Amino acid sequence: MKTLKKLPSWLTVEADSATITLTRPSDVNGVKVDQLTLRAPTLREVRASDAIGGDDEVMREVTLFASLADAGIVDLDGLKLTDYSRLQSAYSRLLQDAGMPENKGDTPTWLVVGSDGAVVTLSKAYDINDIKLDRLTFRAPTVRDVRTATSASNGDDEQRETILLASLSESNTKDLEGLKLTDYQRLQAAYFRLVQDDGV
Repeated sequence: MKTLKKLPSWLTVEADSATITLTRPSDVNGVKVDQLTLRAPTLREVRASDAIGGDDEVMREVTLFASLADAGIVDLDGLKLTDYSRLQSAYSRLLQDAGMPENKGDTPTWLVVGSDGAVVTLSKAYDINDIKLDRLTFRAPTVRDVRTATSASNGDDEQRETILLASLSESNTKDLEGLKLTDYQRLQAAYFRLVQDDGV
């Protein structure tokens, strides 16, 4: 398991959120606050902020942070730069998966890979096809699976990947878009292991 660095005193991280203490109170939604909490991002939220921000990396980030903190963009624009940096650090912590092994070549404990598929244990249970599941089973992809996903995605590489992962796990794209980003990254890692050929 990956060992995470010690947290600074102004940061508290839980499974689905991170809270920072501001260096000074700031106005958020018309109220003076001395702390801000970011919830863990879902794939859907990241893609929505990407769509809003377009090519403007700063706007994408501010839009995402505002959504995750239930704050306005204007509120975050009014933060002291030190406090905004704290938000960035908190977000970075939320993207770290403690279940990842130190050595990238090692198989994580949440992943079981066989010749015909893989089982991914998620960090928590989600509604997948209207059933609470904390594991997803993937079958190994075929050329037809990739071609079908490519055709259905209309040239959008991110959407192609989500369509493909949904097909392989017999789920739907809406359910996968609702996963925490770290859990979606587990699905990506499982897919990579399924298509990796050590002999090539």
